[in-house]
Amino acid sequence: MLFFDFLYSLQNIEKTRNFNVFKNYSLDGLSDLFLFLKTKHKIQKPIRISVVGTNGKGSTSHYLASLLSILGYKTGLYTSPHLLSPLERFQIFVDGKPEVPKEEDVESFFKNTILPDLERYQSLSYFEFLTVFTYLYFAKENTEFEIWEAGLGGRLDSTKLVYADHVILTKIGLDHSEILGDTKEKICSEKLGILTDVCRNLVAMDPEDDSLRTLIQNFPKGKTKTQILPLERKSTYLETNFLFSQAALIHLIPNETTKLSSISFAAVKKPRGRMEVLQNSPKIVFDPAHNPDAIATTTSEFAKTHPSFSLLLGSLPDKDREGILSQLVGLPLHSLILWEGSGFGAFPELPQGLTSITTKVQAEEDLRPLFQGRFPVLVLGSFRLYGIVAKLIQNTTNM
Repeated sequence: MLFFDFLYSLQNIEKTRNFNVFKNYSLDGLSDLFLFLKTKHKIQKPIRISVVGTNGKGSTSHYLASLLSILGYKTGLYTSPHLLSPLERFQIFVDGKPEVPKEEDVESFFKNTILPDLERYQSLSYFEFLTVFTYLYFAKENTEFEIWEAGLGGRLDSTKLVYADHVILTKIGLDHSEILGDTKEKICSEKLGILTDVCRNLVAMDPEDDSLRTLIQNFPKGKTKTQILPLERKSTYLETNFLFSQAALIHLIPNETTKLSSISFAAVKKPRGRMEVLQNSPKIVFDPAHNPDAIATTTSEFAKTHPSFSLLLGSLPDKDREGILSQLVGLPLHSLILWEGSGFGAFPELPQGLTSITTKVQAEEDLRPLFQGRFPVLVLGSFRLYGIVAKLIQNTTNM
């Protein structure tokens, strides 16, 4: 049984969007598995940092891993979802550079470590198995720091079971409301549910909202110390999140303050898939923004340097597509292309002002002219669009 064969045989909620499974979900069974593995493999505990939030947790996780590795610490990063391969979800950072594991190394590790106890993993979901697999893989790699980006929430997230020493909270927004709650306060409480008795510090990005700030400060957390850091806004959300990551690490490891302060945003490799330039002529930029707040941030940021551009937008069925469309009114759009291909949701009635510039498409070939035009293109809405667009660009270039 190979790694990919087994992984793809598991229930993948990210793909099915069948979130009803969480109604009676518990971490108890998975917790027993973690305890068994910890004992059997004599896993030594590195310093672990969990990252939770609605927006910015992916880029924040990347910058935390980058900065720690630049300081000389061998750092593991667990993140989701992936762009092209599941192997991207558990990378090792060395000297500020992420290294995706080699497939042959992963297969060998799976054969030697997972196969002997395969029956213990067969009831896990796709995300649960990858969390457990990464836990063991990082132990094999002798990581000194580990960054664990949570999935949907926190209280019932598989990554809670790594028992992080520190938790970092990014921006809270309305997303996955049917699971996490219909207010930012309820969602924030679910995210903070990742805190355990071993957690020493909670470092939060200033929510700039009095009710959320009060909730964060007063959330029951035992001996965990809370620090809310002011938000230093820059022209790009990536630089803002880099500075937050830098400030968070200075708070957590003050003995590294001088070295951390000397590292500039320009000196650190940007995360893939975040405002990533996929093509230069015409300019094609991808970002996974997929809720109204994130869409508003990325589009307004892009509009500052692009007086007219096309927007390719796809959205999964469980997203707030009406709220997303409302954020597009008033933007300098040359055209709006709504992707409604397989697995994506259908968009509702368009707001006034967008109708005349909008086209809905379902076939990949219908996107090709977009990448051969003269207007810049911003691609938003889902990680799943990355592979579609990358393939089309490649095929267009090779014509």
